[in-house]
Amino acid sequence: MKLVSFLATLVLAMTFACQTDAAPAAPDFTLVQALFKKHCVECHASNDAENHLILETHASLMKGGDGGVPVVPGKSSDSLLMKSLEGRDKVKIMPPGKKKKLEASELALIKAWIDGGAKPPAIATEPVRELVTPKIAPRVTPRKSIQSVAFAAQPNVIAVARYREVELRDAESGAVRHSLTGIRGNVNSVAFSTDGQWVAAAGGEPGLQGQAAIWHVADGTLVRKFEGHFDALYSVVLSPDGKLLATGSYDQKIKLWDTATGAEVRTLTGHNGAVYGLAFRPDGKVLASASGDRTVKLWEVATGKRLDTFSQPTKEQYTVAFSPDGRRLVAGGVDNRIRLYAVSAGAVEGTNQLLESKFAHEGAVLRIVFASDGATLLSSAEDRTVKWWDAAKLVERGHLDPQPDLAPAVAFTAGNTRFVVGRLDGSLQFFDAKTGQPWKVAVNR
Repeated sequence: MKLVSFLATLVLAMTFACQTDAAPAAPDFTLVQALFKKHCVECHASNDAENHLILETHASLMKGGDGGVPVVPGKSSDSLLMKSLEGRDKVKIMPPGKKKKLEASELALIKAWIDGGAKPPAIATEPVRELVTPKIAPRVTPRKSIQSVAFAAQPNVIAVARYREVELRDAESGAVRHSLTGIRGNVNSVAFSTDGQWVAAAGGEPGLQGQAAIWHVADGTLVRKFEGHFDALYSVVLSPDGKLLATGSYDQKIKLWDTATGAEVRTLTGHNGAVYGLAFRPDGKVLASASGDRTVKLWEVATGKRLDTFSQPTKEQYTVAFSPDGRRLVAGGVDNRIRLYAVSAGAVEGTNQLLESKFAHEGAVLRIVFASDGATLLSSAEDRTVKWWDAAKLVERGHLDPQPDLAPAVAFTAGNTRFVVGRLDGSLQFFDAKTGQPWKVAVNR
């Protein structure tokens, strides 16, 4: 019995000794990520990363940049990241210039994380980016400007995009059916699914984060959110079959998302300016984009391959739309023109043609939409005018009197017999599509 007792005591002592001598657990990546945000992300953010090295997430860090992968798991002394932070082995010390260098304790934390295996965070999280601004109480109630509208015939509903909110209104009475919230910042774009069961919206906070979301139209419940852009979103569209959501951002990227899972399918890169407008061709095979880089591009949806670039515009392009038969495309922007293109079945470069270029407004063209029968175009511009056109020849059919404020939001309703105009002053008004006469008193907010 004494021998058994002695052996048990010995085992306990050895166990305690092993526990006390064990190396401390490596810091979680979230602590390292906080240091990157403090010292590094200014030059290594996804929207304009120095040497293409992005330090916003564990995945982007381990992907590396022009100099390769900066971290060798388990070997901090061999890691380019530590060499640059410490200024070792003839590597330029970072952060550069007169910017504050990391403290010894901060360097030690990063070294411990690398030597501990450079593991991802214990709980996967997206980087939270907050805009810190002074809280100034407004002297008057702010106007809830309208940035976008869309119409769904089946439930006879219009979606109205405002600040942090989307209203679903009855297209006949104008009454609000549901108020949808959850998007940060301005909601800049709304779109319905082809069957009218879903409504999508996109917005976000400039320089921080883009957000998109899908809701059920019937009851206003949230389906899911989509986050991944690092700047505000200005365009959103659902594919004709409802399986994909496309978002365009000020970060110059287009992302395609799986609506069933919320997963990112692919990112389309190639624009050198903000992506302001998107449109799926009705067959779902081609996506068109309008950008601040003064181009309109066509993309193959299945692969993300760029098919063609229309470079005729002389200034930024804000809006783009396919005709219902998919054979024509219109685009407009800051050069005050509406351009009409013929798009071939394959849409590849050399097979598409500019048909018309019409000086349409005295200000930048903000929005162009086709009537569902393809016969008429509706456009609005910064000169506060709204016009409708023969879609085949770009011949003006009529126009409204100058609006009381900019009207970036227009859409056909009621079988193309009416259209709705949303303005920055928060008002919403319906008009007869043939005569231009007001059909209902404006809904003000």
